[in-house]
Amino acid sequence: MSWLQFTVAVRTDEAAQFEEAMLANGAVAITFESQVDEVVLEPAPGEIPLWEHISLLALFPVAASISGLNDALRRLDPNIHERLDVAFIAEEDWQKRLANHTVRAEFGGRLWLLPKQESGRYAGPAAVAADHVPADKTALYLEPGLAFGSGSHPTTRMCLEWIASHVLPDRTVLDFGCGSGILAIAAALLGARVIAVDYDDQAVLATQENAEFNQISDRVETFSLTEFERNQQRWIGHFDVVVANILAAPIIELAPTFSQVLARPGQLVLSGILDYQAQQVVDGYPEINFAPMTSEAEWVCLTGTRD
Repeated sequence: MSWLQFTVAVRTDEAAQFEEAMLANGAVAITFESQVDEVVLEPAPGEIPLWEHISLLALFPVAASISGLNDALRRLDPNIHERLDVAFIAEEDWQKRLANHTVRAEFGGRLWLLPKQESGRYAGPAAVAADHVPADKTALYLEPGLAFGSGSHPTTRMCLEWIASHVLPDRTVLDFGCGSGILAIAAALLGARVIAVDYDDQAVLATQENAEFNQISDRVETFSLTEFERNQQRWIGHFDVVVANILAAPIIELAPTFSQVLARPGQLVLSGILDYQAQQVVDGYPEINFAPMTSEAEWVCLTGTRD
């Protein structure tokens, strides 16, 4: 089967508008790609977690009517033809391109991260037969190529490894800067009760949708940063585990908040930190007894406990 693929170069601040226009006019799949191989982190508070130079790829059935789409795109940019490319793409080409963004990995000996297409619940053009997941393993399904975090970055992998190795049923977990919800969902699938927080409304929505897809919406409660701060008294000493995969500067700034909401005893997991920033982060949390750091490439993950 062939598909009609629209590729448009977009800025970060207009990506959501173009995505909405594509979906409203019949797109069956949307993928964001970096035009220049920029590194993407899980989002820091106050940041829109997309690349600066983005290609948005939208897939339509060949028989789809595109007159409405053309009108919608011209409303967003009267000169849209200058940055829009339209091509026919074969099914096998789509599968190969999507595979470039696919993460399939096991963490902690009990958690599998797999693409949504292998879930048996995916209705997109790249759906494939569900893989067999052993009965003693838990599967987390996520869309390849998600701008908010697909599990491909070292910081996400290190956090997933810790979560899969340490989170126990009925623990209370805060995922601060949740992005796609990958860490929150991992913890919930392993039995935790999770609060997921992000500054960006798109990230909150992505977490909600991914939690629903993974059938654990009842264990993941989402909040915008404003909502979380408004209910700050509710969270004092509330969380057995606080996870923040953002960046070093906001992690240091948030030390008073994390210390306030972390239970005694409690565990702290911090990533999005470059190796040369690690000591500065440790110094910002004098009450935490940090374990030896884990690292991958130039990134580190700091984990510690407070008794």
